[in-house]
Amino acid sequence: MLRIKGLLFFLFYFLLFSLHATHQRAGEITYKHISGLTYEFKLVTYTYTPSPADRPELEIVWGDGSSSIVARTRKINLPNDISENIYIARHTFASSGYYTISMEDPNRNAGIVNIPNSVNIPFYVQTTLLINPFLGANSSPQLLNPPIDNGCVNKPYYHNPGAFDIDGDSLSYKLITCRGFQGENIPGYSLPFASNFISIDAMTGDLIWDSPPMQGEYNIAIQIEEWRNGVLICEMVRDMQIIIVACDNEPPEVSLIQDTCVLAGTILELAVTANDINSSQVTLSATGLPLQLSNSPATFPIVSGAPPVTSLFSWNTQCEHVRLRPYQVSFKAIDNGPQVNLVNFKTLSITVVAPKVENVTATPQGNTVEISWKPNVCQNVAGYSIYKRVLSYDFTPDHCETGLPAYTGYRLIGQTFSHLDTVFIDDGSVFPLHHGNEYCYRIVAFFSDGAESYVSDEVCTYLLNDAPLITHVDVKTTDEQQGKIYISWENPTELDTNAYSGFQYRLYRTVTSDLSNFSLIFTGSSLQNRTFLDSNLNTVTTGYTYKVELWGKVNQEFQFIECSDLASSIFLYIDVMTNALELSWQEDVPWHNVFYTIWKYNLQTQQFDSLTTTENSSYIDRNLQNGVSYCYFIKSTGGYFVPDSIYPLYNHSQQKCVMPSDIDPPAIPNTKATTDCENVFIEWSFDTDTAYEDVYIYYIYYKPTLTDNFAIIDSFYSAGSSCYYSPCQYTLYDLPYITGCFALSAKDTAGNESEMSEMTCFDIDDCVPYLLPNVFTPDGDGINDFFTPFLPYYNVKSVNFTVYNRWGGVVFKTQNPDLNWNGENIYTKQPCTDGTYFYVCEVYLYSLKGIIPMPLHGTITIIRSK
Repeated sequence: MLRIKGLLFFLFYFLLFSLHATHQRAGEITYKHISGLTYEFKLVTYTYTPSPADRPELEIVWGDGSSSIVARTRKINLPNDISENIYIARHTFASSGYYTISMEDPNRNAGIVNIPNSVNIPFYVQTTLLINPFLGANSSPQLLNPPIDNGCVNKPYYHNPGAFDIDGDSLSYKLITCRGFQGENIPGYSLPFASNFISIDAMTGDLIWDSPPMQGEYNIAIQIEEWRNGVLICEMVRDMQIIIVACDNEPPEVSLIQDTCVLAGTILELAVTANDINSSQVTLSATGLPLQLSNSPATFPIVSGAPPVTSLFSWNTQCEHVRLRPYQVSFKAIDNGPQVNLVNFKTLSITVVAPKVENVTATPQGNTVEISWKPNVCQNVAGYSIYKRVLSYDFTPDHCETGLPAYTGYRLIGQTFSHLDTVFIDDGSVFPLHHGNEYCYRIVAFFSDGAESYVSDEVCTYLLNDAPLITHVDVKTTDEQQGKIYISWENPTELDTNAYSGFQYRLYRTVTSDLSNFSLIFTGSSLQNRTFLDSNLNTVTTGYTYKVELWGKVNQEFQFIECSDLASSIFLYIDVMTNALELSWQEDVPWHNVFYTIWKYNLQTQQFDSLTTTENSSYIDRNLQNGVSYCYFIKSTGGYFVPDSIYPLYNHSQQKCVMPSDIDPPAIPNTKATTDCENVFIEWSFDTDTAYEDVYIYYIYYKPTLTDNFAIIDSFYSAGSSCYYSPCQYTLYDLPYITGCFALSAKDTAGNESEMSEMTCFDIDDCVPYLLPNVFTPDGDGINDFFTPFLPYYNVKSVNFTVYNRWGGVVFKTQNPDLNWNGENIYTKQPCTDGTYFYVCEVYLYSLKGIIPMPLHGTITIIRSK
């Protein structure tokens, strides 16, 4: 009777467990920030409605060492025998930190194709929460499309979780392994098999399974990651189930929608159409943050009817909608197929852009420019970026092109950090201001998340021409002692000459490398004295910079009026290359150089010829002969363009002669090494059949341990083999030990050495270990008379070998790895009696970690013939 009762109890427990074990199908955990360290969590699960198993309460683990039993808030019975279960609870954390909130239910439903033995695998979902006061409070993404769906065999399946983030954080998506016991990956889990592929778009969350080849229930896990300022602040896992059945149906189609941008304050309207030639009815709906906004949300009426059906997406955008990350709207079409309802999605990205800044002005004020503008209509801007360039550039941004692209040539020179801070003084500290040049400005409003407005219209101006304009700093003679530079300048056009009874120009010079040490080198007594030939200079190795001061006579004394902008000579640098020379040049001048002409000395005509022109400040002259001297100079062509053009202005650099030479090392040999524990065999090859031609000698590098430095242990000359069609070989013979790392390099006749090849390392495990026999016969017959290790042995530095008799007395000891015990007592010099002895041996081995000990112990039997 007791046995029957026990059996009945076991059967009851088994049935109860089975009932409870067959209902969890899908779910996820989301949360919202309430205040402080308090958050509201929402657990949603999907179960099989007819199952007697139920979960009126579930345990949520908070990730801070505590958990709560949470009662179900609501149960909603959906079509196809599916129930949605909602559990809501609030939890207050003790401090900032990173928390993993999870729920584990003992078992999933049975029969999931891609989860072996699914009925006995726990159902597990989790969401992470990062509480960081520097990043601000956060609510997790919210998901609007349910995680349980249907599909047809051999038909593409589409899904989108319909995620949106109310905080405006970036979202990304990826497929991960479904999880089970204690959040571990489920053993044997695999993504559902697909005829072509199954994947998820990392940016939009659009899932495509093309196509399911077999009926059944499948589970996948989608990890939705939330990013703020480049920091991962939330990882939410949706475990969803897809039921595939045999059906003759095609999913509906949603009309192609192009991602777009919209100007804040205007209305975006888009007609979206869904069609399905195989169904009598299609329902078209949409999800996404624009439809959930509290202020001026978008609208998209759900339509259902005979296909095709069309609905209008309409959004009256506002300034508060401006953000860096595009908004996403997912349009969903579902048909009324006879077996299952198939769906399709199209995701639209919408960027809301702030209007451009208006009424920009640029006003010269002495040697500065004041830029001002009208506050942007969007009062939530964080500030303004001010951009500048020389000369006007015609630029009209594309529909979705915000900010100011670098290709326009504009440079950021400053920012203001308030909506009402709309004045900026350009003092030339970031981008120099020079007389005689046109400077153009544009303004971009920016927002706290990095979003930018459309760029303003361009406004241009120039400094008042009230200072001398240097026009030439022209190297006339290149010499270390007798070098000459011609300097000239123009009178300021906006000078009141009636205010002075006389004028004087003062010309100053310094070396370009030290702008703090100008010296007066010339004084001109009138406005007509505007040229000077500066002599006795070292123009070979030194560049020079000049400035001109204008002084006016008032009451018989000269007073300072204005100083020109600094102007330097062009200084040419040449870097040596193999069969080439790289020319680069520098100058700092107030005029605008339009292009440069490179002149090269022609050995045949004995004259300089024009080689090429460029707008850049560097050039590589190729196909030269190593060891031959080549000479060059640079000629610049530029000018001033406002208020009146002074063009062209020609200036020259010094002449410079350099010889190209071989500075390129040979190719790195592709190397591998092998060993027979006495020798090391090195093989190498090259990736091309001509690389060997640059090799003069090879070096073999070696280091005994991983932490040692490499040193050369051998070298050999190239034998002229290409090492391309078959590897070349070299052998290191009779090494004392082979543990260590080997590498190879190649060197050319110019002394350029390649990098070392990848190293090959050998350790003690690569060779026969040190082994000892257990018997020997020291009877003088010449056979086995000495106790020695088995030969060969390798990588042994030394040993501490001691032999004991049965009473513990030492009869022999040595540090010689060969041992060579003849069976005599080391102290008495008498033969030890036949019998068994005990040994202890510490073997010191060369290894990649250095010298390491290896303990050995055992017995030795001495046997002598009678």
